[in-house]
Amino acid sequence: MKKSLIAIAASLFLSFGANAATEGVEYQVLPEAAQFNAPNQVVKIYSINCPFCYKYEKAGIPNEKLLPADSSIDQYHITSKPPFGVEKSTALAIAKEIKGDKVFKQLKDKYYDQYHVKKVKFKDADSTIAFTLDTLGMSRAEFDKYAQDPKVKQLMTKWDQGVEIAKIQGVPAITVNGKYLINTKSIRSMDMLKELIAELSAK
Repeated sequence: MKKSLIAIAASLFLSFGANAATEGVEYQVLPEAAQFNAPNQVVKIYSINCPFCYKYEKAGIPNEKLLPADSSIDQYHITSKPPFGVEKSTALAIAKEIKGDKVFKQLKDKYYDQYHVKKVKFKDADSTIAFTLDTLGMSRAEFDKYAQDPKVKQLMTKWDQGVEIAKIQGVPAITVNGKYLINTKSIRSMDMLKELIAELSAK
């Protein structure tokens, strides 16, 4: 009896790894209009305004430990989710392109903390931007100048490739190779997510 229980437990544990993922269950193929160029890459599409995005961020989902050896990870902040999604995307893009990854992470964490921990909401676009200036180490005039920088605008355009994907099952959304959308509700463990990413990356 004990051996039987062990065998059943083992089969349940290995059930996903032993079978290919099913389209429409663990993942879906993005419509052609929503697909984007991201070979060998896992992309998280998110918004600072999204409570589940905050939870994913705190849990580190996804992270580099889940990726195949030849894959990389990126994250796209979309402008379309209110309130003040454009201003938040602009600030994050300025942080990323002008100040670098360290300041980008600091600003993202500061926004998340303000919105989801302290529960403080911005009253208008100006206050949304003013909140970022100390972290960015710049004046409002400098912010406005950098907002027009071609690198910043190009990054925001790249991030907004996620807008159409967010319409499918909301955010956070996790895509593989710009073609496959993981059905996050089907994921039961980090190991399962890792196996699914590996399988979709190899397609």
